[in-house]
Amino acid sequence: MASLVAGSFLVVSCNNTPAEQRESMNDKVEKIEDKAVDAKASRDWQGERTEIMNDLRDLRTKVDNKLAEVNEDLAKKDIKASVKADKEAMKAELTKELNMLDEKIGNVENATADAWDMTKSEAENTSKEVKSWWETQKEKVDLKTEADHDKDGH
Repeated sequence: MASLVAGSFLVVSCNNTPAEQRESMNDKVEKIEDKAVDAKASRDWQGERTEIMNDLRDLRTKVDNKLAEVNEDLAKKDIKASVKADKEAMKAELTKELNMLDEKIGNVENATADAWDMTKSEAENTSKEVKSWWETQKEKVDLKTEADHDKDGH
């Protein structure tokens, strides 16, 4: 019986030289490392995706709330023609901003790891554009009312 067990070890060891065993082990380690890198990359882009998605949704909520205010103002019966024209222009701009945000939110929601870099770049650019537009609107209100509603010093 002992010779049978010893013979089986001898046969197994003859088929796998130390170099072959080392190569096999290196391949296994490489596969494990690749899986770990892929998992980390997946977590990284998904974390970025969540962060960007939250930012876009927050902006969308702000724009949507402002649009609701504008629509309330437009629904008033005693609105002056000049104010109505300003509100209509604001409504058009807010609707444009909402459409941009909705498009990018959809792109981010449907993003894949392969296309993430491009989707991320486009979403970040849209976010910056909307934030810049929003700041410009605040400045316009400050100038019209001669008040510093956004507390930025002017």
